[in-house]
Amino acid sequence: MRRIVSTALGALLCAAPALAQEYPRVELVYQHVPFDLFCEQWRNTKIEQSWKEEIESKIAAYQEFWNKEAPLLLEAVVSEVGKPFQRKEMLAVLTLCPISSMSTPLVIGIGRFLDGPTQGNPRPVFLFSAELFHELLHTYIRPFPPPNSKLMEKYKNEPILVQTHLHLMAVMKQVYLKLGRSEQLKEIIARDGAAPNPAYRRAWQIVNDIEGHQAFVAELRR
Repeated sequence: MRRIVSTALGALLCAAPALAQEYPRVELVYQHVPFDLFCEQWRNTKIEQSWKEEIESKIAAYQEFWNKEAPLLLEAVVSEVGKPFQRKEMLAVLTLCPISSMSTPLVIGIGRFLDGPTQGNPRPVFLFSAELFHELLHTYIRPFPPPNSKLMEKYKNEPILVQTHLHLMAVMKQVYLKLGRSEQLKEIIARDGAAPNPAYRRAWQIVNDIEGHQAFVAELRR
């Protein structure tokens, strides 16, 4: 009897970390058909066979890198905000189509991180995890809109793309500073500031220079 109880208790203890996980496991997937095939037609672009072979050969390494990053980034979010992610499993579709990454559906533009599409000048892999983290934060914050947010009321006349990034960028900054990644954060802000759409630069300006990131994080904690 004691052996049975001990075995059952051991099983429960082993299962505890999985049950306690408050962020999703994200699986990276790539398939040329159908998305990238249709992309070639609607964007009138060419996705080289060598690019497809490159991502197929590297996707396992990207998955391994993300699996190491996820506990650091996502657990820090839950710790700082005090709310779990709503989903436990997610697919992140990697695409060579020249489009922006998005959260719903979860699609990550991988071309800028590969040698072929960038002619040997890919972005560093930490920016890949930052981009995936960014899109996951959209899915995290969306179920928890700050009720009666004074900050959202203050910035209600800003473009919607600015509004939807204020709390997100604040959480991102909080997490990167907590993890001691201030240099990476600077590169992320610089990358966003150089984006064709000025909304990202404006959102960082509000978070960094006008309100401070902690004000937005505090609203999410309520």
